[in-house]
Amino acid sequence: MDITHIAQNIGYCGLVCTLCHEADKCAGCKSESNCCGKYLSDEGCFQFNCCVKKGINGCWECEEGPCDRDMFGENHDIRNRTFVKVAKNESIEKLAEYVVENQKIGIIYGWNKDYDNLEYEEAVIDLLHNGLNSKYAK
Repeated sequence: MDITHIAQNIGYCGLVCTLCHEADKCAGCKSESNCCGKYLSDEGCFQFNCCVKKGINGCWECEEGPCDRDMFGENHDIRNRTFVKVAKNESIEKLAEYVVENQKIGIIYGWNKDYDNLEYEEAVIDLLHNGLNSKYAK
């Protein structure tokens, strides 16, 4: 997996579109074939609309990001919000590197996979940084 390609295709909200379960038919939210469910919903995707309006590559480039709206709201999984914070603090390339290296050792990215359903941002960060040595590795 090419880390640069993956980093360039991380969605505005921090989703790793290249590794999404829909990747076989959708090239991500920055593509012409955007089939993200949130984007296509009646209310649309706040993160998509906001980033396009601001002319930025993702919420990690926003001074206020990540906000508490839509994909980062309290009723949504904390993975996206945490991925954006890691990209903001360490770089989008570093985030992609963590995810790719963890995939190689069996920590799987995707809907309802290893990064989902963790209770705290610190748990997501620990899993990204420490892989199988994380206390949150399954």
